[in-house]
Amino acid sequence: MKQLRIKDYLARLELFDCLNKEECELLASISSINKYPKKSIIFYENDILTYIYVLIKGDIRLYKIDRFDNEIFLDTVKENSFIYTVSNLSYNNQQTGTFYNAQAMQDCEILQIDAEKFKALFLTKPQILQNFLNESFKTIMQLQYIINRDIIFDGMAKVAHMLCNDLDKFNKMKKQEIAYSLHLQPETLSRILKKLHKLDLIQTINNKIKIINFSDLQLIYQA
Repeated sequence: MKQLRIKDYLARLELFDCLNKEECELLASISSINKYPKKSIIFYENDILTYIYVLIKGDIRLYKIDRFDNEIFLDTVKENSFIYTVSNLSYNNQQTGTFYNAQAMQDCEILQIDAEKFKALFLTKPQILQNFLNESFKTIMQLQYIINRDIIFDGMAKVAHMLCNDLDKFNKMKKQEIAYSLHLQPETLSRILKKLHKLDLIQTINNKIKIINFSDLQLIYQA
């Protein structure tokens, strides 16, 4: 029953849509679905990982700890997404520790694929390689955003970018959670939202933000 569920899930993943039935069954044989309770650590920074991780259900927070033991939020991982650990797929078998900690923010289910067996069985397939390159490109784009958010953007640009690119997530999160993810004080976030309202760029309807002028809001972080 468990293997059947894994096969059904793999069949829905775009990354593996090029596999035939036999290949999908082979991939399922080197995979498992594991549950992680809320607040549990999936892996720590610098851990050497032997699995490829795909989040099936839940919400994962990626973060680092600085030398003063302060948490530095990096990103969240959405359902049906890879947790960015492509270093364990290198051809030269160079083992590189993970760049961050990964923590379950709610009860999670994660698909774990044996990395070494996966490389031996599937990385010779051109379409699989192309799909993984596409996933790596998405990771690079997300890292570019993190750099902009934490180094280039001021507070107004951070908020404008999240509103333009992830409005649904913004409206689902508590204001304190948004402030944490953008490295802002809650009071600063409130002031920025008030200013955006006064500029007639956004409005609030039933406690949800609605964008009125998308192009001008976008210019705040593109200028």
